[in-house]
Amino acid sequence: MNKDVKPLTMKPLINIGKSGVTDQVVSEIKEQMKGKSEIKIRILRNAPASATETANEVASRTGFNVEDVRGRTAILSR
Repeated sequence: MNKDVKPLTMKPLINIGKSGVTDQVVSEIKEQMKGKSEIKIRILRNAPASATETANEVASRTGFNVEDVRGRTAILSR
């Protein structure tokens, strides 16, 4: 990914749905972060927690930082 790409123009790479933040989701996020400084995730409406709560859970389980949460989309960074 080009490091000049702005987070707002990035497409979400991960969707989190009704199963919430599972081990598979955490593994996939870690895999997607290889070689990237930021990724965008989308929290679907059927997720068991709010977008902010879900993003914070992802951050605590992956060790990444939550840069921003807008609506149902979050940006994670190293």
